Amino acid sequence: MVSKKLRLKRAFRKKKDVIVEDDDDNELRRTASTSSYMQQRRNIYVNMKLPSSEYNEKGKRINAHYVSNRIRTAKYTPLTFVPKNLFEQFRNVANLYFLLLVVLQCIPIFGVVEPAVSALPLMAILLITAIKDGIEDWKRNQSDARVNNAKVQKLANWNNTNIEDNTNTRWHWLYVCIGFFCMLSGVENQYAHTYRMAITRKKPAKRKVKGRKTSSSRRSLTNESSIHTSHHHDHRQPLQQIDSDSSSLQPNAMPHHHTKQKNGSKKLLNTVRQRSDTFRSELSNMFKVQPRRPYRPGSIPHSVLYRTATGETASTRRASSVNPAGLPCADRAPGDSPAPKCKVFWQEVRWQDIMVGDYVMLRNNDDVPADMVILSTSETDNLCYIETQNLDGETNLKARQGLAATGDLKTVHDCERARFYIESEPPHANLYQYSGALRWDIEQPEENESTVSHQKTEAITYNNILLRGCVLRNTEWLIGVVVFTGDDTKIMLNQGKTPSKRSKIQKETNPHVIANFVVLAIICIVSSILDSVQFNDTGSAPFFDFNIRGDNATFDGFLTFWVTLILYQNIVPISLYISVEIVKTLAAYFIYADIDMYYEKTDTPCIPKTWNISDDLGQIEYIFSDKTGTLTQNVMEFRKCTIDGVSYGQGVTEAALGAQKRLQGNGEKNFVGTGHSSTDDTESGLSLPQSDLDEMEKIKKEMYEKQQTIFENTHVGPNPTFGDLQFFDDLRDRSGQHAMAMIHFMSALALCHTVIAERPDEENPEYIEYRATSPDEAALVATARDLGFVYLGRDANTLNVEVMGELKQFELLNTLEFNSTRKRMSVVLKPKDSDRIMLLCKGADSVIFERLCDDFGDQTELEKSQKQLQESTMQDLERFANEGLRTLCLAWRFISPEEYKVWNKSYQEACSSIYNREEKVDEVCEEIEVDMLLMGGTAIEDKLQDGVPETIAELAQSGIRLWVLTGDKTETAINIGFACNLITNDMRMIILKAEDRETTKKQLGDALQQVNNSDGQKIALVIDGTTLKYALEPATRETILRIGMKCASVVCCRVSPKQKAQVVTLVKKGLKVMTLAIGDGANDVSMIQEANVGIGISGVEGRQAVMASDYAIAQFRFLRKLLLVHGRWSYLRTAEMVMGFFYKNIVWTFVLFWYQIFCQWTGSMIFDYSLVTLYNLIFTSLPIIFMGIWDQDLSASTSLRYPELYRMGLRNDKFKVWRFWATIFDSIFQSTVCFFFPYMLLIDGNMDKAGYSVSNGVYEIGTVMSSIAVIVANLFVGFAIYSYTWIQVGIIALSILVYYAFVGIYAQFNTFIFAGHDRLFAVGYYWLILILTVVASFLPRVTVHYFLRIYYPYDNDIVREIELVPRSKGRRESLNGRETGESVKSTHE
Repeated sequence: MVSKKLRLKRAFRKKKDVIVEDDDDNELRRTASTSSYMQQRRNIYVNMKLPSSEYNEKGKRINAHYVSNRIRTAKYTPLTFVPKNLFEQFRNVANLYFLLLVVLQCIPIFGVVEPAVSALPLMAILLITAIKDGIEDWKRNQSDARVNNAKVQKLANWNNTNIEDNTNTRWHWLYVCIGFFCMLSGVENQYAHTYRMAITRKKPAKRKVKGRKTSSSRRSLTNESSIHTSHHHDHRQPLQQIDSDSSSLQPNAMPHHHTKQKNGSKKLLNTVRQRSDTFRSELSNMFKVQPRRPYRPGSIPHSVLYRTATGETASTRRASSVNPAGLPCADRAPGDSPAPKCKVFWQEVRWQDIMVGDYVMLRNNDDVPADMVILSTSETDNLCYIETQNLDGETNLKARQGLAATGDLKTVHDCERARFYIESEPPHANLYQYSGALRWDIEQPEENESTVSHQKTEAITYNNILLRGCVLRNTEWLIGVVVFTGDDTKIMLNQGKTPSKRSKIQKETNPHVIANFVVLAIICIVSSILDSVQFNDTGSAPFFDFNIRGDNATFDGFLTFWVTLILYQNIVPISLYISVEIVKTLAAYFIYADIDMYYEKTDTPCIPKTWNISDDLGQIEYIFSDKTGTLTQNVMEFRKCTIDGVSYGQGVTEAALGAQKRLQGNGEKNFVGTGHSSTDDTESGLSLPQSDLDEMEKIKKEMYEKQQTIFENTHVGPNPTFGDLQFFDDLRDRSGQHAMAMIHFMSALALCHTVIAERPDEENPEYIEYRATSPDEAALVATARDLGFVYLGRDANTLNVEVMGELKQFELLNTLEFNSTRKRMSVVLKPKDSDRIMLLCKGADSVIFERLCDDFGDQTELEKSQKQLQESTMQDLERFANEGLRTLCLAWRFISPEEYKVWNKSYQEACSSIYNREEKVDEVCEEIEVDMLLMGGTAIEDKLQDGVPETIAELAQSGIRLWVLTGDKTETAINIGFACNLITNDMRMIILKAEDRETTKKQLGDALQQVNNSDGQKIALVIDGTTLKYALEPATRETILRIGMKCASVVCCRVSPKQKAQVVTLVKKGLKVMTLAIGDGANDVSMIQEANVGIGISGVEGRQAVMASDYAIAQFRFLRKLLLVHGRWSYLRTAEMVMGFFYKNIVWTFVLFWYQIFCQWTGSMIFDYSLVTLYNLIFTSLPIIFMGIWDQDLSASTSLRYPELYRMGLRNDKFKVWRFWATIFDSIFQSTVCFFFPYMLLIDGNMDKAGYSVSNGVYEIGTVMSSIAVIVANLFVGFAIYSYTWIQVGIIALSILVYYAFVGIYAQFNTFIFAGHDRLFAVGYYWLILILTVVASFLPRVTVHYFLRIYYPYDNDIVREIELVPRSKGRRESLNGRETGESVKSTHE
C-alpha cells in the first residue's frame, strides 16, 4: 500500500515537473532576444544521452547539425567565382546593354563582319573587374585560412553527443562526395557537415607529451608587498599531460590533491559518499539497516560531478564495486583513479574543427576560438581575465567568472565524468547580453527514498561566457564548453554589412546616363524613320546593302533601328563605371598613404573602408559629432575633488578657459580659477602660458615632498595629475575630524572599483598600473595611489590596500556593478579587523543625492552636518561642471549583519534567476543603496584632442555646420563648445530645456521667433535630451529643423544613441543635404551608419564605431585635411572626369550620325570597326583616368589656407545639370566640326604625289575624321586639367601616338578597306586640315571659358590667380592678405 502511494506520488511529481518545464520553455522563448525571437533555443548536452524531445516523430534529430566553426568572409569560392562575379557585374545596366549589343552583332542580318571584335571592350571590362575582385577576395581567403587553421586544444577520444554520427549510414560516402562540392561552393548544410566530420576523423589524434610553453603566470601583487595569504595556484594546476615514462595505467597525470585524497585523506570521500571498493564492505552494507532520514538539499555538493547524496552508494556502481577496475572512467566517482584503458586527452586541433558541445582548454594569451561557457579556471575563485581588443578595441582587462557548479573540473577525467546540459538562448548580435542555464540531475537510489530525484540549476550570464575574438590574459588555464560556433558567434553576427552607400555624384550620374540613352533612342529612331522615307529613293544604297536591306520600307526601318543601335553604341560610356572605380580606389590609397593623417602614437593611418564615396567628402554640409573621445581624448585626468565641504585641486583646464572666454564675451572680467573655496587663482588669458605649466609642476613637486614627511609612499606614478599644496597640510593631523573624512574619502576611491592591479615593470616592482573597463575609474584609483591610498590587488575575495603606509585588508562581499540604467556602482565590504559591514557607492550626483539619508532621527548634529555638506558639495560640483569637468559623488553607509543576511539572500536569488535577471538584480540593489551618507565628489578632466579648436574653426569657415551630440550635462557641453570654438562670443545662444510636450512646443516657438529676428547674428542652439525627445515628434519635427538650419552651431545634451540617429535622419532627409557622422564608441554606431559618410575614431572606447564606419581616423583634427583637401580634390576630379566621358563619347558617335546623311540613313559605317572598338578602350581612356587620379587645381597647403574653397562642393558648382547639357551641346558642335570640315575640304581634293587619292574613299575620309576625333577628345582633357605635370602631358601625347601607331601597323595588313591608310599621314594638307579642324572645334569652348573666368570665376579660379600669377607690383603683394578672404567671400554671396 505504501509503495503504491509512493508510485502515485512519484508519477504526479513527474507530471508536475513536465508542466513546470513547459512553462519554463514558454517563458524562455518569450524572453528571448528580439533579434532571434523566432529561433529555437538550443540545448547542449555533455556526457548525457539526448532526450526524446530532441527527436521528431520519425526518430530523427531535430537539430541535426550546428554551424561549423569555419568562417568565410570571402565572397567567392573556386566553384562560384565565375558565375557569381558575372552576376554581380551584369547587375550594372550598362553591362547588360553592351551584352545585348554583342548578341545583336552576332546576328548575320545586321551585317557585322567581325562580331568577335565587338565583344572585346565588354570582355576587357569584365576581365579587369574580375581580376580586381579576385585579388580582393583572395586576400580575404588568405585571412580566413589563417584564422581557420589556428590551433587550440580540445578534449579528444570523447563522445560529443551533440554531433550526429552518420558514418554507419548506407549513403555516407555519397554524402561525403556531395559535401565536398558543397564546401567548394561555400554552402553550409548537412552534407558539408558530413564531409568535415569525415576528414576530421581521418586525421590521427596526436597526443601532446608536454604542456605548451606559456607566458609567466600572473604575479600576485600582494606577495611583493609582504602580504601573506593562503592563496596559491598549486592546488589549481590541472591539465598537464604526463611524460613518456609515466605509468601506462594513468594516461593523464592526476592533480596532486587528487592523488593525496586517494592515498590517505578521506575528508572529501566522507562528505560525498561511502566507498564500497571491497567485498567485505559490500557484504556489510547488505545487512546494514539504512536509517530513514529526511532529504537535506545541502547534503549534495553544488557540482556537476556529484549526482548522489552523501553517504549513499549509487546503484550504477554497486554492480561493479567488487572489481572497480571494470568500471568505465566516465562512471567513476570524483577522485577515483582513471580506468586502465582511458584514452581521453587534450588534442591540438584547428579552430575550424571545433564543434558545439566540445570541451576546449585555453592557456594564457590564447585567443578564444568560439563563444564558450567558462567551466573552470586556474584561479582560486574561478575567475579569469580577458582582453577584448579584437572585439571592441578596448585594451583594459575584464574579469569573467566561471560557473560554481563546474569549478571542480580540473582534469580530463573530471570532464569525462561530469554530466549536465546547457540551456542556451539562440544566437543574436548583442555583444553585452546572454541568458542561459546549466542543469544537472540528482539521482535517487532505488533502495532509499530519503533522497529525492531532482534537477539543479545555475544561471549563466554574460559574465560567464567568453566570446570569440577575446584573448585570455593573466590566467594560466581555462576549461570551457562551446555553445556557438562560426557564423553563430556574436562577433560574426556583428560583422554584418554596413548599409550600402553610393556617392552623390554616382546617383546624379544615373540620370545623365539615362539622358544618353534617350539621345541614343532619338538618333536611332530618326535614322530608322529617315531610312524608311528614303527607301524608294534613287541612289547607290541598294547596291551596297550587303543583304541587310529590308523588303519594304517598314521592315527596312525596323532593321535600321537595330543596326544604328549597334553603330551608335559608344554614346553610352562602357568604361565610365570601371574608370570611376579605378580612380576612387587610387584616391582611397592616397588617403591611406597621407602621412599628415598618420598618428604615430598608435601607429594608425587613415583607413578608407568604403572606397566609392570619396567624392562625397567634398560635399559635406552637416557634421554630427560625439564629444567624449571624439572632440576630447577620453584620457581622464583627476584634477579636483571636494571632501567634507572643502575643495581641492589647483590648475586651469581647457574647458575652464572656454568658460572664461564665455564670461568675457558677456562682459564679466573676473573668472574664478581653481583652488579652494576662495577666488585666489584667476586666469585672464585664453591659453595657459608655459610659465603656468611650470608653476603647476612646481606645486606637484612641493606637494609630494610634503607627503614624504608624513608617510612614505613608494607607489607614486610617473605622471601625477592632481596637485594642491593644502591637501597634505590638512591630512597631517590624522586625529582631526576633517583629516579622518579625507582618509575615508580616499580609501573609498581605493576600494570602490573593479580595476585590476598589475606590476608591468619587473625592475620597478613598486610601480603599480591599473587596468579598468573605463578610463574614469582607472584615473580615480591611480590618483588615490599617488596620494598614498594604494590598491595593491585582490586575493580571492580579499582586497589589499595600503593606507598611508599601513596595510589594510577588506573582505569583498558583493560588487554591484555599474550600468547605464543605474549610473552608479557599489561594493559591500567588511574590514578584516572589524565585524562592521559597510557599503561604498559612487555615481552621478543626481543619482547619489536622491539616495542620501533624509531621516536622521534624534541625531541632529549629523543631520545638520550632512545638510551643510550636501549644499557645499553641490556648489563645488556645479563649479566643476562649469569648468567642463566630469563629476562623480561618493557616499557610504553601515549595514547591520541581520539586514545584510536578508538582503544577500535576495541578491543571490536575483543573480541566479533565469528570467529577467538584470531587472531583478537592479531591483535588489535599489533596496540596499539607500540612506547613505555623503562623503564628497570628484572632478575629472577629459582633455581636448590636439587641434580640435582650429579644425572646428576652419570647418565653420568652409561652410560646414557642426552639431555636437553628447551625453554630458548642459553646462559641461557649453563650456567645451566655447573651448573648441564651436560656440563663439559673437553668437547668440538659445538654450532649450523643457520637461514636457507643451513646454517644448512653447520654447520651440519662441526660439524660432528669436532666430527669425536675429538680423544676421549667428545663433548657437543648445537643447537637452528630454526636450529633443519631444521635439523629434511629428508635430514639432519641422520646427526644430527650421531652427537648426538657421543656426551656426547646435549642441544636443543628454542624448541617447537612438536620438543621435534620429537627428541625423531628420537633417539628411528633411534638408536633403550631405551629412557626416563621427564618433568613437559603440553608442555612435547607429549615427555613423545613418549618415551619408560615417567616420570612426580609433580611440579608447573601442572599435565598434571603426568597424561600422566608412573611414577610420585616429584624431578629430585629421578631418580637416580629409575634407578640405582630399574631399575637395576628389569631388573636382570626379565631376570633370564624368563630364569628359560623356563629351568624348558623343563627339565620336555624332560623327557617325552625320555620315548617315550621305548614305541614305542605311547605318553604314565611315570608320573601320576596329577603330570603333578601340576608341573607348585604348585611344581615349588613359588621359581622362589620369586626370581623375592626379589633377590638382591647388596644392594641399593652399587648399588649407583657403577653407572657403570647400564651398564649391557645397554648391555643387562642377556637377550642375546645366553643365551636363552645356557639355552635350558642345560635344555635338565639335562632332559637327570634326565631320564637316574634313568632308568639305577633302571631298574634291587632289591626289598625292604617288597617285593615291586621300578624298575619294569613304574609309580614307573616315580614318582622317577618326584621327581628328581622337585628338579632340584627348585635348579636351588638356583643356580641363588644372596642373600640367609631365605625367599628365605625357599620357595625352602617348594616347594620340598609340592611335597613329595602331593605324600604321594595321594598315600593313592586306584588308579590303584599311590597307595603305598610313599614307594619309604623309600628305601635308592632312596636317593642315587637322590643325584647322582642332582649332575650330575648341575656339568656342576656349572663348566661353575665358569669358566665365574673367566675369564669373569659380572660387578656385580666384585663388589660382592670387597664388599662381606672378606679382609685378609691391602693392599687390601687400594687399594679398586682405583681398583674398573678401574676394572669395564675395563669390559665395
